[in-house]
Amino acid sequence: MLTATEFIETTTALSIVLWIEAVVYLGIGLYETFDDFIHKAPKWAFINDRMNSWIWMQDKVGHKMHAAICFMLGFVALNGALEGMVSRFEIEIIFVSFALLSGMIFGLLPPGRFAVVTLATKPEIILQVVMYFFCLNLIRPEIIGLCVLLNLWGLFVYFRQTSKIFGGKYEIMRADMVEAGFDERRLERLDKVVGYKSAANEERTDSNVVG
Repeated sequence: MLTATEFIETTTALSIVLWIEAVVYLGIGLYETFDDFIHKAPKWAFINDRMNSWIWMQDKVGHKMHAAICFMLGFVALNGALEGMVSRFEIEIIFVSFALLSGMIFGLLPPGRFAVVTLATKPEIILQVVMYFFCLNLIRPEIIGLCVLLNLWGLFVYFRQTSKIFGGKYEIMRADMVEAGFDERRLERLDKVVGYKSAANEERTDSNVVG
């Protein structure tokens, strides 16, 4: 384990991880910080054909908070990659940031195969595992405990709250997405990814087979 003032030179593997984090998260953070005139309010922000300013603001706050976390995570990673060395605090910041993000992901996992797709496509989950593999011996045990606790809290929230809200079925969440005005094209792509076929699609498929 590193001391509070000690630095360690980045290995090839660690440098690759840091550059991936820098490109992905700093890119996302920069884009979302300055996309004020590009980012569109979600359809569910419109009530009675008028954009609800409160819903718009809440969506904006969540969007910018995500931008801030991504920017800071990418900034720390970029600094370590450029310097060629990292301190214990920098590594711990990366660990805690990933734990916060992955804990949130675990706590909000969608139902069915959608959950598997989510876990497989979230870089936070993958990079967190990589960081545990390469850098676990560099940080304090209490920080490791904190990160594990944040991940477990996310799973606890999922089983005690989120899974009950979704009812464990993609169909329930999908119906709510339709009701909320989720983009139809994105929904169709999502259906294909999770392997969902609506009754209308099944009838269309059967008719094509018969024909």
